Amino acid sequence: MLILKRNEKVVTLGVLTLGLAALLVILLAPLSFAQDAAFTPAAQLSHNESIQPNVTRPVFVPMNSNDYINGGITHSDTRNPADVIINQDGTYLIVAAGQVGKTSGNTTCNVDLWLSQNGEFVANSNTRASVNTANDTIVLVSQAIMPLKANDTINTMMSVSATNQGCGLINIAAPGEPNIPAIIFSIVRIGN
Repeated sequence: MLILKRNEKVVTLGVLTLGLAALLVILLAPLSFAQDAAFTPAAQLSHNESIQPNVTRPVFVPMNSNDYINGGITHSDTRNPADVIINQDGTYLIVAAGQVGKTSGNTTCNVDLWLSQNGEFVANSNTRASVNTANDTIVLVSQAIMPLKANDTINTMMSVSATNQGCGLINIAAPGEPNIPAIIFSIVRIGN
């Protein structure tokens, strides 16, 4: 049996206390940082109806479903559903993915999809897909990493090269599967 003197007991108790404190810091510090991550501004929005413009000029792409959204982003699925409002300054990753197609006709139709910030088109964000045959679909992705300020408005824009063919972003209700939205829009703050 080990018998410790009074000073040895104090030192041993001190070492054990420091060891416990270090262990608590190691275990609890990651949790406090993880809680900050829960407040990272982010949203995933979608639209569960086809968007088939009857004009060839640019139009706003609405989103009628807030699939996920937290307090860092504001979006109404009924009032101005094309507007995504930023609530916190930072650098953001934005991805707009549209399900391009057409429902009639045999003329090639180009569908363009791009981003807009505060009413100005975002440079180098335009993308294009061409569809020739009714019921063909292609996924078209526009994306950007950009600095945004609180109260900035982000929009997804689109245009079609032909009307009266049902050209645009097509929603597909696949039997026994999740809905295929006309567009899925994701935004997340990735830095200061």
